[in-house]
Parts: sequence; C-alpha cells; structure tokens
Amino acid sequence: MNRGRTIKRIGSLLIICTGFTLMMFTLSPSVLPADKPIELRYTTTVTSIHPNFKASQEFADEVLKRTGGKVRITVYPSGTLNPPFETFNAIKTGIAQMGGAAVGYSAQVMPLNKLFGDALMGVPTASEASRLWKMALENIPELMKEFEGLHLLWVTSTLPLSIGTCKKSITKLEDFNGLVMRFPPGLEPLAKAWGATPISIAPGDLYVALQKGTVEGFMGGSEMLKAMRLAEYIKYVTSASMTFGISYTAMNIKTWESLPSDIQKVFNDLTDWAQALQLKYIEGSEKESLEFAFSQGCKLINMDKGEIDRIHQVSKPVFEKIATDLEARGKPAKKVLREIERLTSQK
Repeated sequence: MNRGRTIKRIGSLLIICTGFTLMMFTLSPSVLPADKPIELRYTTTVTSIHPNFKASQEFADEVLKRTGGKVRITVYPSGTLNPPFETFNAIKTGIAQMGGAAVGYSAQVMPLNKLFGDALMGVPTASEASRLWKMALENIPELMKEFEGLHLLWVTSTLPLSIGTCKKSITKLEDFNGLVMRFPPGLEPLAKAWGATPISIAPGDLYVALQKGTVEGFMGGSEMLKAMRLAEYIKYVTSASMTFGISYTAMNIKTWESLPSDIQKVFNDLTDWAQALQLKYIEGSEKESLEFAFSQGCKLINMDKGEIDRIHQVSKPVFEKIATDLEARGKPAKKVLREIERLTSQK
C-alpha cells in the first residue's frame, strides 16, 4: 500500500515538473527574468549643472539605449565618489569604473600631457586642439603611458584659456606689467614672463578675491565668467590663442577587459559621437558664458596678431624650462614640445 502511494506521488510530481517546464518554454521572453545589467560608476570633476556633466549623462543614456539595457552608467558629480584631484586614481583603483577629468587634476601623474595642453599655441578651436592632442597620443608612446591602468575612450579640450581683467584691458604684452593675477597651478612662471604677479587662489575663492581687490584678473576657462559669476567684476576678456584645458574620458582597464565583446563594440562605436557631443557642450558653454559676460558690461579685446606672436615668443622659454625640469626626472618633455611645433606647423 505504501509503495503504491509513493509511486503515485512521484508520478504527480513528474507531471507538475513537466508542466512547469513546458510553461517556461512557451512564455514570452519579456516575462522571463532578465539578466542583471552591468552597473558602472562614472565619476566627474564637475557639478551636476555643468555642461560636461550633461554631456556625460547623455552618453550614459545612449549606452543604455544601444546595449538594450545591459549597461547602466550612473554619473556622479564632483566630490560625490572622490575628491576632484583624486579622479585619476579613483578610476585606476576601481572606486569608479570610469570617468573624466582635465589632466590638470592629475598633473603629477601625467605631466607630459599637461605640458602638451599648456604649451599648445595658435590653435583657434577646441575641436582642433582635441584633434592635435589625439594625434600626439598616437605618435608619442610616453603620452599614452601616463594613462597606464586606464582604457582611454576619448579626449577633448577647451577653447584657448581666456584672460580676464577688472580695470585694465590687455592689448599688448606690456599691459600685464604689475597686474596681480590668478593663473592655473603650474603656470605661475608664465605670469611672471608676461610681467604680471601670480597669486595662488583656489577657483572657488576667486570671486571673493576679485570682490576684495586681492587680484586684478585671472587666466582660465571663459565658462568661469558665468558659472562663477566672475563677470560681475571682470570687465575685459582677451585671448592670447594659447594654453588649453585638455580632458580625458577613460575606463578602468580591468573593467574594460571584463566587458563582453559586443558591449566593448558599443563603446568603441560611440567614441567619435561622444567626443563630438562633449565638444558641442563645451563650445556652447563658452559662447553662452561670453554672451553673459557681455550682458554684464564686459568687453572683448581682440589683440593684433603681432602682439599675440610677441606673447607666444615670450612664453616659449617658460615651457622649455618646464620641459628641462621634466627631462631631469626622466620624462621626454622636449619630444612633446617638438611634436607641438610639428603639428601646429602643418595647419
């Protein structure tokens, strides 16, 4: 009797299992449990209202779309995952699987790339500066070596850095004499070569310094005129057609190597699109910032080409000295300067 009941129970279980299996095979794929998506943390050095952040978010949305939801990228604004100056290390160590930053945030790690952006002269657009940097990365292995531990996705650049002054317009080299100005870190010797007095101030403190008269001007990205409301005190904006804020977007190398080939292909296919998108946001932001500055009473100063050439000639020894110091540390910096000369002479 017990044996018969056991056989009946086994038979019932087999029928149930067989029915369940058939049901699973006949169900629409949309109701089957989906594979868990690949989650990637993307760190940035900009705030959530910055144009670069918006470009990064649009890129993340496009990756989600093209992978059919298989890859979800969460973009983190400045200081959320890591301090801005630790962005490179955050990507390299995997705190963030990917991210982007200006090379100036890791100048000690990538001094050759920093030198390339600083010493670049006579280039009119962000797109052209980006193109030249990409070519230099292909031609000089030591530039790419500074990205060791990262898989480089794309590179971008700002327009030439602007020179903003409060009371005195810059129309010639001598106009810098005696001005107390904030320059990007590492470029204080450039200020001295021009005749200005450099002062070290964090970007976030620049507004108050201008308000108090501690500084009389600055050299930096023109987006600062609006984003930091420096146009309330800056009344003249000049460009010497030199020195660019070059930036990279990269992925942790182990994360990259772990991605399936079809996912890697999506990222590769998006590289040119993402670079163009970011440049569009950068150039749009620069234009918007200058328009805001003009609405606040700022004037755009167009220096004669001869005066710009004079500034370039005075500036070259500064970068040669930086290169000599880097050579003493075993860095082929003079090769970088020669590459700049070669690339810009082909324009």
